[in-house]
Amino acid sequence: MGLFFHCEGLSVTDNIAGFIDVGYLKAEGARVLGTNANSVRLEASRVVQWFRQETRVDESLRRFLRAYWYDGAFDPSHRNYESQRRYFDAIAFTPGIQVRLGHLAERPSRIRVAMLNALRNTASGMGVNPDELVEEFNKNWTFYPERHQKGVDTLITLDMVRLASRSAFDRAILIAGDRDLAEAIRTVQDYGVTVTVATPNRVSVANEILQIADEVRVISSGDLTGMLSFVRDGDSPE
Repeated sequence: MGLFFHCEGLSVTDNIAGFIDVGYLKAEGARVLGTNANSVRLEASRVVQWFRQETRVDESLRRFLRAYWYDGAFDPSHRNYESQRRYFDAIAFTPGIQVRLGHLAERPSRIRVAMLNALRNTASGMGVNPDELVEEFNKNWTFYPERHQKGVDTLITLDMVRLASRSAFDRAILIAGDRDLAEAIRTVQDYGVTVTVATPNRVSVANEILQIADEVRVISSGDLTGMLSFVRDGDSPE
């Protein structure tokens, strides 16, 4: 999931663009802070504030263009579609942000499925009604579905390459770790762009990206605390 940020730097030719996989930033940020990604959400205004601090120059020479929020969206038939849509609408109203969405697929937790299968096999061997064990299991254990975003890396790649080909920026700040983005990095570097990879956790970035990045920057836990807020009961983390 991601965000595109663009501003002008020290001269009319010194432009900086940021490309952020929002799902990656949320998951790895939560891990660094010792919490579950399902219990937090990203604050768009604080993420933009972080970029402004990282690229701060004389205000008279800098122009903030806009931010593109790359995230995965549920199908309209999904039970959480409406609440997620309200969340995205709120993000879209954040000054300077334009929401761009891929697809978010959901499947049952593989750990939960494996444990239920083990319970049923154990119950059969003991002559116990497996439905009773499963009912008790469901009362005491909660597993979140596994979610996988699709199309987000493609959107980030298209924007990076398209904007670089138009000389829209000279330095990119990429917050992502998927090796699928390596070719996008190489391509924009061929256009003369310098690429900085920023991450909450260096070990979560694919080695291929670490090797080709011009700079690797670790986002501090203090900055992550500002970017992430805990979800209140009844709210959606999407």
